[in-house]
Amino acid sequence: MNDIDINIDELKSWIGNDEIVFDEVSENLEKRFRATLDIDPGEPQIGEIASSGIHWALAPAVVKSSLLGKDSHPQKGGFLPPVALPRRMWAGCQTTFLDTLKIGDQVKKKSSVIDVNLKNGKSGLLCFVKAKYEFYVDKKLVIEELHDIVYRDFDNNQATKVIKNDLPFSNPDFEEVIFAHPTMLFRYSAITFNGHRIHYDYPYSTQVEGYQDLVFHGPLQATLMLRASEKFKNTRAKSFSHKGIAPVFANENLHISVEQLENGNVNCFTSTSAAGMTMKAEAVF
Repeated sequence: MNDIDINIDELKSWIGNDEIVFDEVSENLEKRFRATLDIDPGEPQIGEIASSGIHWALAPAVVKSSLLGKDSHPQKGGFLPPVALPRRMWAGCQTTFLDTLKIGDQVKKKSSVIDVNLKNGKSGLLCFVKAKYEFYVDKKLVIEELHDIVYRDFDNNQATKVIKNDLPFSNPDFEEVIFAHPTMLFRYSAITFNGHRIHYDYPYSTQVEGYQDLVFHGPLQATLMLRASEKFKNTRAKSFSHKGIAPVFANENLHISVEQLENGNVNCFTSTSAAGMTMKAEAVF
């Protein structure tokens, strides 16, 4: 582990920091989103309901290349606090769908930092940043989300260990299997304007960050779970909460399992043969 000094008081000064970005749910974004998920892109029409999960592709951080860090994320210290830990990962979020996004919508995305905390975990020091994202269309709040980002230390001399996690249930009511093809990861990075090199730069992911292969995107995994849950229920979710458990890598099968609950909602999880459960979620209908 590296000897990193973190001033939590300085990081907490970012609480309350916010930004507003505008974007459009365009026909081309919808087509590319569908194609990335191996869905017939068709010809989306203005006013048509947009695909579930497309909001994670809206209003990404856009900075010039010289302002990217070594990992090709935007340099720290802009909207998010300058956490001095090398690894930044999507930990999960709680999303409330108040209405649907539609093709052609002009979207205002308001982002706010609401909490910063340090914790000691099994892998060393962790820093959790909680951000709130609000998506507006014509001044109407359409989606509200609390997003958890985790930063952690990394020892360059040690490869990332894979620990197999137990599965929460063994007889799903619905199941899908997705092959994590590297092209799927590359396309998702492109449509979300995500420069993080662990998703497409194999030498960087394996030699610098110590992963066994390219890393599957957290929001892409969440999108597949959300869509599987809605396919099973044949309706749109009112809310969706998910938490990352372990990384998923390119070139392996990702299993998506859905379980019906007595209250009408569903539990779901993703898993791989090597890691067991990799993400868990609940969809409320």
